[in-house]
Amino acid sequence: MLVLPTGSGKSLIIADIVRQLSGNVLVLQPSKELLVQNYNKYDAVVQAYPELERASVYSASVGIKERGRVTFATIGSIYKQPELFADTHYIIVDECHFVPPVKSSMYSQLFKSLTAQVIGLTATPYRLKTYTDPFNGQKFSKINLLNRERPLFFNKFLYVVQTKQMYDEAHLAPVNYITLAWDGSFLKFNSTGAEFSDSSVKEAMERNEIIQRIPGILDQAYKKDRKSCLVFVRTVEEARHLASVTPFSDYIHAETPKADRDKIIAAFKGGGIKTVFNVAVLTTGFDYPGLDTVIIARPTASLALFVQMIGRGIRKAEGKEYCSVLDMCGNLSRFGKIEELRLEDDEREGWVLRNDKQILSGRRLDELK
Repeated sequence: MLVLPTGSGKSLIIADIVRQLSGNVLVLQPSKELLVQNYNKYDAVVQAYPELERASVYSASVGIKERGRVTFATIGSIYKQPELFADTHYIIVDECHFVPPVKSSMYSQLFKSLTAQVIGLTATPYRLKTYTDPFNGQKFSKINLLNRERPLFFNKFLYVVQTKQMYDEAHLAPVNYITLAWDGSFLKFNSTGAEFSDSSVKEAMERNEIIQRIPGILDQAYKKDRKSCLVFVRTVEEARHLASVTPFSDYIHAETPKADRDKIIAAFKGGGIKTVFNVAVLTTGFDYPGLDTVIIARPTASLALFVQMIGRGIRKAEGKEYCSVLDMCGNLSRFGKIEELRLEDDEREGWVLRNDKQILSGRRLDELK
């Protein structure tokens, strides 16, 4: 794996890796949006290196099914047709944390049919795994690094870029963290131990009056000349309500039609919409460097989601001095600042993920404070 934080230019790195390989290369993405983004960046590299040939695209969602020496594909379009890519020498997997550690997955079905070497790229090289406590039978979850999973596929970290290094070298926009008072005593884990239960989140948010406070917070933000704000909320109902009472806003969720979503995002990037209320959609792969304000209006036990939410705002842009990140629900105290998160090869523990206070990987979520 290559561990590359948000904003480190994974799309361009993919293009430069391909430039240095002589065999057939298959670049896999989990979605159409990421394929288009990676392909366009690759095409930009082609313009700089005329000896590098154009790539092909094989994706039903894009509407193109062509193969070449370099092929960008969505996994869902090709995993049942491995014979089409039998001559592949190298596979590059973007967002490789989406490769599940099960033999029945789309990725596993493709990989076992090919003899190619595989490298994965991700900003979040970990995932949650659920266990059963042998003493009480209750479920709990831990943050596991991908190179320590069983069954194991990605076996080592080939190169790690720490988020702090990105900041030390001035590649990312500084983050101005703001936290509000939050009483999380009502939160309870769900039956898997991997996330807070819906009922306890609902109660905690109601008692802390999270949704009611957002319009006033946005009003203050724009009086301070914040230009664009992405608000992460928990439910479609919350997003719809907030969009109805907030000027120059809209909302997006998983069932928003593609044409409507594209229109909303275009208006957001163009300045016609100042606020987008988002329900678990605009995380991985949403690229808008001009975004200067992120509001996290939901608690989560998922470190990956927390990192991805903040990561939407840390890209640099002309005229953007910093990104304001307002955490309304106690997430920052649980996981720490993203620039404090780091992978370390510990002499006793092996590779671990930690922040400035504690080791996060290999520990029960309900033990993280």
